[in-house]
Amino acid sequence: MGEHSEVRESLFNALHAERGHFLYESGHHGDLWMDLEVLFVDVHALQGWSVALAAQLAACRADFVCGPLTGGALLAQPVAAALGARFVFSERAVLDGRALYTLPSSLRPMVAGMRVVVVDDVINAGSAVGGTVAALQAAGATIAGIGALITMGPAAGELAAAHGAPCAALATLERGMWLPDACPLCRVGDPLLKRVPGFAA
Repeated sequence: MGEHSEVRESLFNALHAERGHFLYESGHHGDLWMDLEVLFVDVHALQGWSVALAAQLAACRADFVCGPLTGGALLAQPVAAALGARFVFSERAVLDGRALYTLPSSLRPMVAGMRVVVVDDVINAGSAVGGTVAALQAAGATIAGIGALITMGPAAGELAAAHGAPCAALATLERGMWLPDACPLCRVGDPLLKRVPGFAA
C-alpha cells in the first residue's frame, strides 16, 4: 500500500458518518452526515494529513493559508506550518437567515496583495469555502488554491476553476445532495434531520 493510500485509509478510519436525510448549512438536503469534530482529536494523525495536503498545495506558493472557523481553521494552521506560510481565518455569521463568512478586521490588511490558499476539513456544497473566498477577495487577496481533507461533489473543483487555481484533496466521497424542492427523500416522506452546527458547508 502506498503512502497516499495509507493517508486516505487513516482519514476514513477516523470519520464518523451516518446515512439519512439531512439539512446542510448551504440549505441543500443530503443523504450523508459526518461528525467532523472527531478528525481533530488525534493531533498526530492530523499532522500527517496536513503535511500530505500541504505537499499537494506546495506549487501554489501561498503567502497565507486561510480556513473557516472552526474545522477549516484547525486544519489551516498545520497546513500553513508545513508550507512555511502564515495563517488567517474567517468567521461565520448569520444575516437574514443566511450564513456569511468574514475576516476579522485586524487580519484584512495583512492579506491584501497576498496569495492565499483556502482549506477546509470537508468541502461539500462549498458555502464555507465560497464565503471565505469572497471575504479574502474583498480584502484584496489572490486565491492561489483550494484544499480539503475530503471533497464531496463538484463544488470544490468548480470554486478552484473559477479562480484559475488548483484544487487538492486527500480523498473524495460520494453523496446525494439536492435543493429542497428537488429532494427525493422529501418526496417519499423521509423525516428531515437537522444538525447544529451544520456539516458540509
